[in-house]
Amino acid sequence: MKKALLFLALGSLSVFAHAKATQNSDQMLAQIDNVIVYAGENVDSSEEVYETINSSNSAGFENCAVYLPEGELEASTTITLRRTEDGFMLECGSN
Repeated sequence: MKKALLFLALGSLSVFAHAKATQNSDQMLAQIDNVIVYAGENVDSSEEVYETINSSNSAGFENCAVYLPEGELEASTTITLRRTEDGFMLECGSN
């Protein structure tokens, strides 16, 4: 099988929110709605979408979120892309 390069494009990795200011102590949750996967020789062109992954076609996608607990200054999540015999698997989880 031909090796394919897979590339994740998260539409908004770095977003500035222009909403009502929150106190530093408030808890927050940032939900990732979908992940766009590109595959092939030249994934940099982003011309053809290989697959869009979201909660309607992937079980457990609700774990693709970043929770910022009360009083904390930052939080992160990990998105893992694995090659499998059937294609690929995407997993999300908090650090």
